[in-house]
Parts: sequence; structure tokens; C-alpha cells
Amino acid sequence: MRAVPMCEPDRSVPVGLVVAAREPGSVMARALVEVARRTDVAGVLERLPDE
Repeated sequence: MRAVPMCEPDRSVPVGLVVAAREPGSVMARALVEVARRTDVAGVLERLPDE
């Protein structure tokens, strides 16, 4: 897998994660929330090498 930088148009779009507040919760939803809390996605994307 490879990330390709998009130069134009220069826009940003907020992205969110919505999960149901019920018990028992979805295992996948809990895992996604945990990864989202631990990861600085914007920082990771900014550090991708230019090719």
C-alpha cells in the first residue's frame, strides 16, 4: 500500500468516528476507538516521505 500526496485542491475535511453507546459494544468499534485515541493520524500523514 502506498499513500499518494494530493496537491490540488488544497482542502481539509473533518472526519469522525461514531459508535453506538450500548452494551455489549462491538469489538470492532472498541478497537477502532482505541486506535483512534492512541494515533496522531495528522502527524503520521505529515511525516510520509515525498516520492
